[in-house]
Amino acid sequence: MKTAWIMALAGVAGIANADVLISEVLGSTSSSDWEFIEIVNTGPAAVSLDGYSVELWDSDEGNVGGGDGAAPYFISGGVTLNPGQVYTLGNSLAATGYAITFDGDLPSNAIENSSYTIILADNGGVVSDAILVVDGDVDDLDNANRAGAPIVPSMTAGPDGTFLPAGFARTDLSGGHVILNFDTADLNNGTLEGGTPGVNQIPAPAGLAVLGLGALAARRRR
Repeated sequence: MKTAWIMALAGVAGIANADVLISEVLGSTSSSDWEFIEIVNTGPAAVSLDGYSVELWDSDEGNVGGGDGAAPYFISGGVTLNPGQVYTLGNSLAATGYAITFDGDLPSNAIENSSYTIILADNGGVVSDAILVVDGDVDDLDNANRAGAPIVPSMTAGPDGTFLPAGFARTDLSGGHVILNFDTADLNNGTLEGGTPGVNQIPAPAGLAVLGLGALAARRRR
């Protein structure tokens, strides 16, 4: 149990200082599930994603810590994210529905259709981001976890009424987000709620914008 708490505390520290975050997830839709996961670099410098992984953990009361699908899904192949750039994982249904080629593949039914915790871990296993996605069971609201060890998520998405959200898209770095549409007829419709895999929808923090303006001014003075 002590080891589990150490893992959880290490995860919280990682979340507090990370620039690479989970920005958008779609996992439960009408008919067969369209599924994708989007990762974004919100920091001022390029970051290598080699060895990063996406973990998915059951967060239903009574089954906390069960592994979902074939997770973890590892990122490899010399992937580097520049500031503001995104990396996407998706299944074939989402690829067809959004007419997009994902950077990495997800198998069918990779994402839980009830409460789950999705974690992005760096190549040292330290948690870079963790998000709890909950259905209508209020008992699941405290079940964010990593392999059963409690963890404090950076944000919670859901429920959508009394149901699990189809997915979510982050709109800022303070927990702001929108719930994605459930019906596939309402996906890929040009709105945030329709899902925008491959497009960063998080505005650059003011500090980074100021840095960018400063760099531009410096270039003009030369």
